[in-house]
Amino acid sequence: MNEYNHLLGTSLEPDIVLDCPKCSICSYISAVKYMFGKESVPIYREEILTAKSAKAVITTAFPEFRGACMELLDEGWDFRIFEVDGRWLFRFPKREASVAKLNTEYKLLPGLGEWVSLPIPNYEYFCKSPESSSRPFAGYRKLPGIAGDTSKMVDRNGVARQLGVFLSRLHTYPVDKAKEAGVQEKRDLVAHLRDRSREQLRKLDGLNVNPGLLRRYLENDTPVSFEGEASLVHNDLWAEHILVDSRSDGVSGIIDWGDTVIGDPAIDFACLYAWYGESLLENVLVHYTGKLDAEVISRSRYLAACLAIHNITLGRDLGRIQWVEAGYAALQLVLAP
Repeated sequence: MNEYNHLLGTSLEPDIVLDCPKCSICSYISAVKYMFGKESVPIYREEILTAKSAKAVITTAFPEFRGACMELLDEGWDFRIFEVDGRWLFRFPKREASVAKLNTEYKLLPGLGEWVSLPIPNYEYFCKSPESSSRPFAGYRKLPGIAGDTSKMVDRNGVARQLGVFLSRLHTYPVDKAKEAGVQEKRDLVAHLRDRSREQLRKLDGLNVNPGLLRRYLENDTPVSFEGEASLVHNDLWAEHILVDSRSDGVSGIIDWGDTVIGDPAIDFACLYAWYGESLLENVLVHYTGKLDAEVISRSRYLAACLAIHNITLGRDLGRIQWVEAGYAALQLVLAP
């Protein structure tokens, strides 16, 4: 008990429930709630959730991991991710809005995993405290492969075929089932991302492209808003979320589904545009069997520019140089003559 008090920085006696099977509702270290009080205050503060303290939380809920090796693997806007014994990944929400994303993933991914053509995470461990001020966390078996943005060798033709088939399946997943899992609908992504990009661009300097040219592109080349049937979309299909097998140079999995929405399929195509440009997207569309409108490529290109600006903004704010570099590369592809 003293070990947990030390990790949590409190002398309070936490209420710990050790009997917690996989995928069940459990209570874990509820003393945390006394440290921070109101629900609106983040529970997993940066100085608290280290690999050591995460291990205390995980092993309290799931004692089978007591002898496991744990390390911080990655951190994004919404989650801190810890790798356990090199085989499991546990995701901890960093803020209240991230909790809804984790809950949606937990409900959505099992059924979606049986529907799509590529491996996606399947949470086998899920822990949620009944205390309103404590947040859930969840773990899934690590998928093979490395992030596409770090892979030195990519079979672009093979990847295009795999992603074309994958997105054909994803975009035809029953929308009603997605809504039941808590996925929200966002139809007019063009207008939303355009307005956000304009505001972010005003605060950016030192871009690797002509800012005037980029500004004129955003103002004058806005595509017609999507008016087709909304689909389930990943909505964050950057190369870092596309795992590539180092042996086959093909796609081995798609991760990070927290931003999934029901909306314009072009948002997923936009991320692929940002990876290798229009040539990759056109190759993907050769293998895509879903419905396409005449403006899908121009809309994907425009959305790629908006996403790139957002990536640069977040990357600078969070010190994630790879996000900034990915944004720079995407802008060059969008504005290439």
